[in-house]
This record gives sequence, structure tokens and C-alpha cells, in this order.
Amino acid sequence: MLRDNDFYIVLKLTSGEQVMAVLREEDDKNVLIEYPMIMKTIVNFEQGKEHLTASPLCAFTDESEFVLPKKNILFIKKLHHVFIPHYQRIVADHEESTLFIPAGQEQTLSWEDEE
Repeated sequence: MLRDNDFYIVLKLTSGEQVMAVLREEDDKNVLIEYPMIMKTIVNFEQGKEHLTASPLCAFTDESEFVLPKKNILFIKKLHHVFIPHYQRIVADHEESTLFIPAGQEQTLSWEDEE
């Protein structure tokens, strides 16, 4: 899980997504990130406000690590310390709310009036 001494980053992909993550490793061609969360800004013109939403980079896996080619990254910056607790909470909330049941361990629904 996340630790206070992790290297928290924000990166922008060439596709336009802004991602908060933990940088684990880097080489000449790739970066290894963990717990990537896509951050999106939604503008509400009627209220004159912006809302920030977060979602996992890939919601269809229970994997937490991703290798990204550097050619798909515009920039990587250290995440401002003010946002680290918010990012940690977002990741913890997502980990807690994700329900993933591996194949072979499916639960069956039962109704009280069935025999």
C-alpha cells in the first residue's frame, strides 16, 4: 500500500489525461507507476464551479502497477505535498470500494423462500 516516503507524481499522457501516481522505477524507455488515478475537471457553468473527479487508470483489473512507455508521456512532475493526503485517501477509498471476486470463488445468490 502507500507509504509517506513514496515518490508521488503527477503526469500528463499524450492522450490528454492527467494522472496522479506513485513512481516506482524508471529506465530510458519506460516508467513503472503504482495506483494511477486519472484526474478530470468537470465545469459546471450554471454554478460557476469546477469539480475534480478521480478514477483508476484501468478499472477492469486488480493490478496496481503499470508500465508506461515514455513516448506516451508529455511530462512527469513531483506531486505538490498539499495533494498527497488527498491522493492517498482517493486510493484507499477505491481499494475499499472495489469488489472483485476471482473466478472459481463466485458467490451465489440465495432467496430465503427457496428450498
